[in-house]
Amino acid sequence: MTWSVRSSINDSSFSPSNGTNGRTRIIRVIQEFRTTLGSKIEKVKKNLPMKLLFFLVGFYCATAFSTVIGQTGDWDILSAALAVVVAEGIGALMYSASLPLFTKSLISVFNYWKAGLTLGLFLDSFKY
Repeated sequence: MTWSVRSSINDSSFSPSNGTNGRTRIIRVIQEFRTTLGSKIEKVKKNLPMKLLFFLVGFYCATAFSTVIGQTGDWDILSAALAVVVAEGIGALMYSASLPLFTKSLISVFNYWKAGLTLGLFLDSFKY
């Protein structure tokens, strides 16, 4: 989004007759911001229950992952490496060119799972 700043000195573009319906620039900017914010909120609300479900499932998987694998203490390094590989693999699928095997919505759902997993592992690290 680019913002153009114009001066009102010797400029007739600030008259109310130029198609702005007598609105000032600040009102137009506020209305445009409200419109774009509304469209972004509608985009976030799309499939919100599914996004929250996979985020919470990822959070639960992180708790189970750190509890079960961390009981013995022998597999800590390997389990951390596995978690990093899974998170980076999903990130690579999310931000790479489209693959014919996965749809964008499926990759997006796994990205929410990854976010829950990462946040859960981060919060579990403060327990110990």
